Amino acid sequence: MKLEKGISTAILGAVLAVASTQTLATERTDPIIVPIVSDTPSDVISMILGSTLAKAGYRVEYIEADYAASFSGIQTGDLHYTICWQSTWDLCQGSIESGKAMNAGSTGISTAEGWWYPLSLKKVCPGLPDWKALKEPACIKALATAETAPKARFIEGPADWVMPVSEMATAFGIDVEPIASGSAAALVATISTAARRGEPVIGWGYTPHWYFMSDEGEFVKFPEYTEECYTDPAWGINPNATHDCNVQVGSLWVFANTELMNSEPEAKAIINAFALKDSQIAGVFQSIDVDGKSLDEAVATWMDNNQAVWKAWIN
Repeated sequence: MKLEKGISTAILGAVLAVASTQTLATERTDPIIVPIVSDTPSDVISMILGSTLAKAGYRVEYIEADYAASFSGIQTGDLHYTICWQSTWDLCQGSIESGKAMNAGSTGISTAEGWWYPLSLKKVCPGLPDWKALKEPACIKALATAETAPKARFIEGPADWVMPVSEMATAFGIDVEPIASGSAAALVATISTAARRGEPVIGWGYTPHWYFMSDEGEFVKFPEYTEECYTDPAWGINPNATHDCNVQVGSLWVFANTELMNSEPEAKAIINAFALKDSQIAGVFQSIDVDGKSLDEAVATWMDNNQAVWKAWIN
């Protein structure tokens, strides 16, 4: 999901620094630098881990960065760890080929991505969640707007996310026109507002996210993902196209700078021990996206309320 179309600016500016509260057996004075990629789940997880490192005595700084550029940053050492979405696994794995970055393990948080719709869409697209329902002319007409007609409007994420919507639409023969959102918040707002008004809408959904995990909608069911689906046109229902399957689902992962992991055994131990459960942080996402809490305020509250969790990672 969070894959940028061509790496551009790696670092856009410092946004926050966290002071350490304890002293470790380390001579490190340089900060551990962590990217903030403007995606609530990624940033919450990054900051919980960063806050734990700060509690353990490290100086931690957060800077704005593009998602894809963050993987370049951990290879150069300008950044020290970042969060990988399973659906961009090739990007994540590509960062470790140089030996300067490594997979530091799963965060424990599960992910799902794909075409998402409010349940009310079933009224005009009977047969959902089966993808074949989206091929019906009446369904496409109901989803079309003045901007996209005769094709259906599909609400994508921001332009710097790569989502295989066009590839899937071509492979399955579904007449949709992807329309990029200005931000993750705009994506959710566009879909949820249309849903509340009873307007037919479909778009890109992903979890962990409070709205796409709600009972207001569900994901379209496509054939299950396999690697061959993305590489071999002969695989699947369309012998002339790739991407005739669903998006890969799995976990969120921590990818870290190899030099940091080798030179700071205390930090490595904390990063390796770091593990969360979906239920432990779902409320944090909602407090930011719905209640309007700032990222640092929401994470600080989580740290105060979950001391036994993060202290176990340090110990």
